[in-house]
Amino acid sequence: MDTATAQRKWPQGRGPFGFSRKTWPFIKVLVASSVSGLVFFVSTKHMIPWQPESWDAAGRLALITKCAIVALLPVVLAVIIVTAQRLRPDRKVGRIVEPYTSLDINTRLIRNTTEQFVLLLVGLSGLSAYVTKSDALSIPVLTALFLIGRTLFWFGYHHNTFLRAYGFGLTFYPTVVVYCWLMIRMVFGIYIPI
Repeated sequence: MDTATAQRKWPQGRGPFGFSRKTWPFIKVLVASSVSGLVFFVSTKHMIPWQPESWDAAGRLALITKCAIVALLPVVLAVIIVTAQRLRPDRKVGRIVEPYTSLDINTRLIRNTTEQFVLLLVGLSGLSAYVTKSDALSIPVLTALFLIGRTLFWFGYHHNTFLRAYGFGLTFYPTVVVYCWLMIRMVFGIYIPI
């Protein structure tokens, strides 16, 4: 394709699908995080031969509760850090946080991680209702992936935007896959082993 055709097809320096050239590296990072998340999920499921002792309602609820506690650790740690940052003597009560400071970033992280956690919790609760006992390991593995992703997201938020995007991908896209799996199971009644 010659330059004139490309300019007519993708005006103003935009590439395929309307994404700018600055956006494509982030898309590549998100694809890489999705692939590595899949590799982590599959390899962990094959390395750890674990099944819960009981898979009745109480066993399912116990597993979801344990996973929820682990998944919330980044929020708890971030709240502790934000509290310590707000207790500095130069901070006045009710003062607006300066944008892009460590306090602002940690406050945003709390909000974003809480949003992601709600999506994860609902998805894992749905999984616990529909997966067989042999696939129950998927729930703690997805929780571990969430924890790793949130940790990388937090570190990247402070130091590297590509690492932040990578951590976001590890957190969000497995949750999207869970919702797709649940929709296939609930709507069509098809069980895909995970």
